[in-house]
Amino acid sequence: MIRRAFYSVLFPAAVLLPAWLLVGSAVFGGGAWETLGVLLAGIVLFVALAAIAGIVYARPGVRASKLVSWIDVAVLTVISASAITLGLNTAASTAASVVLIVAVIGGFWAAVWQFFVEARKRVQDAFASFEVPPAAPGTGFRPNQVPAGIRNDGEYIVIETSRDTH
Repeated sequence: MIRRAFYSVLFPAAVLLPAWLLVGSAVFGGGAWETLGVLLAGIVLFVALAAIAGIVYARPGVRASKLVSWIDVAVLTVISASAITLGLNTAASTAASVVLIVAVIGGFWAAVWQFFVEARKRVQDAFASFEVPPAAPGTGFRPNQVPAGIRNDGEYIVIETSRDTH
């Protein structure tokens, strides 16, 4: 249920968390220069969260089950908590901004890593499905033995190819 809830808020969080930074900065006493910095940080946060959400959503296993992994839940929880704390403009805002930056970078690489792990597993499964199982000994035909119903009258066709250099 928790993983499904995080799946459903992947893309809305990319919009709501940067918007909260702007609203929180305006409501809880950010000055003009601070609001400009928060605006730029909000744009960067939007792009980063949209990229993370896109990579998570690109995993076929996530789309099929509509569940994100527990790693995604942990990363998105840390990102959300630090963005909300940063928007409150408290004494913990400096620490929250450092945690937010580290969590976004870590979340991006965690999403990329999970994407490639799942892709590798799907490719290995696809190749495994193409493998021909080995035949049991003695199941082939001997040279003089032909199955019933197949004519073997010795006829064959020879196609000669030559290149004329005239």
